Amino acid sequence: MILSMVALGFSKDTKMSILLKSISTERLKNIYAARGASLYALAKLSIDDNVSDTKDKDKRAQGAAGIVAPGDFPKAGAAPIGANAENDDHDSEDIEEQHDEKWNPGKNPYSVTIGNRDCNVYLSPENGKININGLNDKNREFLVTFLKKRDIDEFDADIITDSILDWIDPNDLTHINGAEDGFYGSLPDPYKTKDAPFSSIEEVALVRGVTSDIFENIKEFITIYGNKEISVNVNLASKEVLSSIPGLSDDIVHELSLYMEENGIIGDMEKLRDIFWELGIIGDNFEDVKRYLTLENSEFITITAFSQGSSSMQKQSNESSVQHGYDYKLIAGKDDNGYKIYAAYPE
Repeated sequence: MILSMVALGFSKDTKMSILLKSISTERLKNIYAARGASLYALAKLSIDDNVSDTKDKDKRAQGAAGIVAPGDFPKAGAAPIGANAENDDHDSEDIEEQHDEKWNPGKNPYSVTIGNRDCNVYLSPENGKININGLNDKNREFLVTFLKKRDIDEFDADIITDSILDWIDPNDLTHINGAEDGFYGSLPDPYKTKDAPFSSIEEVALVRGVTSDIFENIKEFITIYGNKEISVNVNLASKEVLSSIPGLSDDIVHELSLYMEENGIIGDMEKLRDIFWELGIIGDNFEDVKRYLTLENSEFITITAFSQGSSSMQKQSNESSVQHGYDYKLIAGKDDNGYKIYAAYPE
């Protein structure tokens, strides 16, 4: 009887061990497939603009069209999810042309097969986020409003904003709700303020007021890459970010989003001026809002990849295009030879 119970317990433990090992193996395969998809996307980003056919430029703004044979090395990216393919039939000449077709940032994902796993890949310019290295006393309201929209208490939002200002400024003067060396030096594990721009997004977790929960809540909406200013891409920024801009209400951002859904990206500032005119933002009010906006893509891109066999939380919030969960992510910046990798997750 005792031996039977031991054998039964051993059998259950063995099955559990095998199951956990199987899950771990699948997870590892998903990560490596997503990593391969991310690196492939990096190569497609690095293609010279002159290589691609200029007549397809408008279409490429939403994503390249193409097909990938299951199990083969990827030859092209499939049409982005949500985009309309002009023709489902492609001959070998079409595939060869798409092999050299550049990928461009947009809200819709590309798809590519790595090994036997289908992957979705999003290309998102970093200036769709709030660059906290560009925070200053004149634009601090932008960040405070954003933090409150992420359900952070107004008092805590002021503490975090002023503490970020103290972290990145070169002096030892403390903002009203901020923190300098005196605060951090009194902690159980003391350290000093940097008095310089952030060099990694994880560094934000060191700032006064930023708990682990708050960091997880905001990390996908902020960046430290790009020009040292807060200027977000109106075509690609999330609703949470756009509606945090002083002068832009939730209703105005909703109408702006509807316009872009129906008409595509906004190509020039005069068009943006006309749209805002219809929404009641004119004159000095438009100029105040415009200083936070750009139509240009950042030279820094986040490449976010998901394996279709993954249980990762590949979804978008109802109010944004921000990706929640991923199998692999790269942050890359443009240089003379294409793109250089600045960060990878998981490492």
